[in-house]
Amino acid sequence: MLSLIPFDDDRVVGVRISGKITRPDFDRMVEKLNEVLAAHDKVRVYVELESFGGVAMDTLLEDLKFGLRHWNDVERKVVVSDADWVHRLGNLSARLFTQIEVKVFGRDQMEDARAWICQP
Repeated sequence: MLSLIPFDDDRVVGVRISGKITRPDFDRMVEKLNEVLAAHDKVRVYVELESFGGVAMDTLLEDLKFGLRHWNDVERKVVVSDADWVHRLGNLSARLFTQIEVKVFGRDQMEDARAWICQP
């Protein structure tokens, strides 16, 4: 399940992931991303990963297509998780996608993560 997290900073799309991501979940997130991109040149993404139960196959395909279309539209991304694999993947992403600022914070650093994603 993916649920939206409200932010006062209208450049930020916040999501909480708990379990499997379905197509309706993904569609809600894309709608929010498109709203932000209609108002701003770049979007910032904040993710709280509570648990990850995978992605429905049709959703994965749409995610890839959306990601390719908006490759240069993400300015900054943060993931909050205690999972070691998420930290490793975040570090790899930061090196591969140098046009996006990527950071991973532990759950005990959630306030720091929220502050960082909203910094000018």
